[in-house]
Amino acid sequence: MANDKVYRVGLVGFRGRGRGLANFWNAVPNAKLVALADDVKEHCDEAKELFPGLQTFNSHKEMLDNADIDILTVGTRPKYRPPIVKDGAETESVKAIYVEKPIANSLDQATAMIEQCKKTNTVFTVGNQRRWCPAWAKVRNSIKEGFIGRPTNGYAFWATSRVGSNGTHFFDAINFVLDSTPVEAIAKLDNQVDLTKMDDSPLTQGIKEDPGGLGVVTYDNDVRISYEFMPDTTNDYTFIFCGTKGRIEFNNDFSYLEYRARDEDSRSFRGNAKMTTRNFEVPETTDEIMVSNGYKEMIHCIETGAKSSSSGEIGRQALELIVAFHLSSEAGTTPINLPLAKSAHSKTLNIT
Repeated sequence: MANDKVYRVGLVGFRGRGRGLANFWNAVPNAKLVALADDVKEHCDEAKELFPGLQTFNSHKEMLDNADIDILTVGTRPKYRPPIVKDGAETESVKAIYVEKPIANSLDQATAMIEQCKKTNTVFTVGNQRRWCPAWAKVRNSIKEGFIGRPTNGYAFWATSRVGSNGTHFFDAINFVLDSTPVEAIAKLDNQVDLTKMDDSPLTQGIKEDPGGLGVVTYDNDVRISYEFMPDTTNDYTFIFCGTKGRIEFNNDFSYLEYRARDEDSRSFRGNAKMTTRNFEVPETTDEIMVSNGYKEMIHCIETGAKSSSSGEIGRQALELIVAFHLSSEAGTTPINLPLAKSAHSKTLNIT
């Protein structure tokens, strides 16, 4: 017999990313956004116009106590997330929690959130949406199937700096594509805002707390990825994965993609057969497709007991690499081994 339950969803935070998280629930047929907590009345009023019948509350605790929700969605800034997750996990009706990335501002905070959800058997999902992206999955599977031979190295570039709020996206995406774990990070961060080189905006000013930089990460499969996200760079986001047989290059929305390869794998420094451009098509990708796929997977986890493909542990791993970049830069671009020593777990960042 089909499960005709409609899951009641509550959201904390209706500004910026929170608005998107609210709208993406419309693409999930067996769930409905029924409650919102936000301490700004204008945000609540706007949400009620967009979502008829929505209950609104001044605090997440008030919502948890009164709205009888099944799923808690957290769209606040990282520093506010730990107590919201704790209270959500302790609420009897809440079966799953979805938090925006990065998971928190410190590894100790992330660990506590993970343990709280385990204690109450609450599904805990971190919004690393590229794990639910059909196009990124196609790249991952193609590399696993040998399209570029043995992976050796790569490159990732993004604009607007912010090793924390942007890095969390792409550190995790590359962990996912390589199906591998970082073992060493070397980085130099830069939080200087030079308005002769960039426009003034809230994003630009955020670089003072969440810097840009350069770095190299080595993974446990010996692949090396170079990262570039300096404050004065504004070109399209770019990702390149290279191997002994070919390479795949694409931008963030896959409107540009090039796959070049040769027929035979080669380990020779000279005399290699030239690579030629090959056909490589990817499925459509949008933010709504990615996030709604994550929501649907979370409901599947509730109903079957399956583990989330973007669990709290996955979110913590991306945060650990962000912390490692800070530690390496603070130590004069010193290589940092991962996993990090326990002494680094309390280091608290200010990711906006």
